[in-house]
Amino acid sequence: MDRKGLIGVGICLVLYIGLSVILNRMYPPPLHHALVAAGATPTAASASPTNSPVAGTSVPAAPEPSNHPLATPTVEAAPPTLPEKLDSLENSLVKVTLSTQGASIKQVDLKQHREGDRDVILNDQSRDNVMAVTGWPGSDKADFKVQTTATTVTYTGAMPNGVTWTRIYTLGNDYGITVQDTLTNAGSTEAVLPAYTVSIGRAKPLQVRDHYQSASNQYLGAGWLTTTKFHLTTVTAFNPGGWFFNPGAPKDMVTSLSIDPNPLRWLAVQDQFFAVLLTPDPHHPIAQGSFLCFNKRDEKGYIPQADEPDIEAFADFPELHLPAGQSVALNYALYAGPREYDRLNKMGDNQGELMNYDGWLPFSLLIVPMLGVLHFFNGVFHSYGVAIIMLTLLIKGITWPLQSIANRSGKRMQALAPRIKELQAKYKDQPEKISAETMGLYREYGVNPLGGCLPAFVQMPVFFSLFYMLQNAVELRGRHFLWVKDLTQPDTVFSMPLGVDIFGISHLVINPLPVMVTALMMVMMRMTPQMGDPQQQKIAQFMPLFFLFLFYNFAAALSLYYVINNCVAIIQIYRNLKKPLPELARRPKKAN
Repeated sequence: MDRKGLIGVGICLVLYIGLSVILNRMYPPPLHHALVAAGATPTAASASPTNSPVAGTSVPAAPEPSNHPLATPTVEAAPPTLPEKLDSLENSLVKVTLSTQGASIKQVDLKQHREGDRDVILNDQSRDNVMAVTGWPGSDKADFKVQTTATTVTYTGAMPNGVTWTRIYTLGNDYGITVQDTLTNAGSTEAVLPAYTVSIGRAKPLQVRDHYQSASNQYLGAGWLTTTKFHLTTVTAFNPGGWFFNPGAPKDMVTSLSIDPNPLRWLAVQDQFFAVLLTPDPHHPIAQGSFLCFNKRDEKGYIPQADEPDIEAFADFPELHLPAGQSVALNYALYAGPREYDRLNKMGDNQGELMNYDGWLPFSLLIVPMLGVLHFFNGVFHSYGVAIIMLTLLIKGITWPLQSIANRSGKRMQALAPRIKELQAKYKDQPEKISAETMGLYREYGVNPLGGCLPAFVQMPVFFSLFYMLQNAVELRGRHFLWVKDLTQPDTVFSMPLGVDIFGISHLVINPLPVMVTALMMVMMRMTPQMGDPQQQKIAQFMPLFFLFLFYNFAAALSLYYVINNCVAIIQIYRNLKKPLPELARRPKKAN
């Protein structure tokens, strides 16, 4: 290969690394972790009281991050002295386990979603129960009396300041849980309950089916909506990379106030597919959200790659004034279930924003209709694999006229190819002259060299929309198609240990769909007449390999889309090649 060819290869390598860095910033790579067995205890560092919430401490209405009691407690929490009693609420979708310790939710079993050999469990192995209150004196030690019905569990307990606290949990037919707190002051003077914190629970990576695959942490963290905007905080906020996409030093805590000073309408802790979401009454908004990371750190303060991310979210509320002889009612809506756009969006309060479909651009304009079409085809064929194929064919049908325009432009370029070759032979030692004369030839015959790029420009928003949708569509999780065991995971059919770890890769993994995408792209390149500078043609030859690396660990659903997309494109190219070359005529020169 000559010097220019090496320069071309270098450019391709730089572009690949640059795009990889951008994708890693937009969608952080998974932190490799050992799967935690059910019932395993947190690490000693994770359980350190310096990072744990402390009962009985006061939380300011709008505290600064450095003053937050969850980050800098002054008193070590005493272990509960009362025995724990568990109750449960259950429907066809969930089993909610409740505890008398803090009148809180210990965990939520999602009965229709599996994680290995058991149900998906939300708030699994968390330090704090969901809805546990920190800040009210004696709230964690109250001796609650329990009353249960088929759909409700009621806790009643007395706090040291004479306030009676009654909490009622009501489970409906879905993933929604209504929580009502009634605080009664039977005394003769006003009672003040200090600012308090409600735990939303823990987000943890989901187990995956094979040891050589890692759970995706790209959405592991917390999402919240203020009065103005949706925000998403992921593990990268605690483990920044130092580049301009994610600058800053490692941190143990992030607060919503550091990002947006407005109060929160709702707050959720989430992983790639599931979430626990708290929405208080509009007249009782969340003052701020706090997100804590309990992981061990290396000597530089970063989370080791071998460690499982350990994040919890908390909602901070202002103090309450209870007049003598009166009661105050606080209502919360709690959602604990899958991150399904339709289900979340129907709940109101723009909770569909939790899917983060817009990202940097308003991709929801494409994602929401495509998701509806995907559900429609699945309803018809009872297979999400077939639904993806049908969605691909529909998209190709819509973009077929654009591809036809690009093909006609390619034919006109092909007709000019002999003249361009003459120019290349005539000015073979003058590349600048070749470029200038070639552009002049295009103008003379009215040929647009970028005409063939139109479908690619149209495909980019479609590609990113599908990436957002298919990577995180819980509807596809665990769905089989042909040899694919899970459409949200790579379609791995073979793995062999390498015996060494090369750039974090310890197994030789065979994923057929990305290989098929690459092979079909190479066929398309062979079928398409190659135009332009020979060096550019050499660079283009490396593009299929670029896409192989790009697609290799993406969701199988996305690779399946591109396999079908490329198959249809090959058919269209074949039809185009059978057409005769057009007769080109010079454009009339404009009069001066």
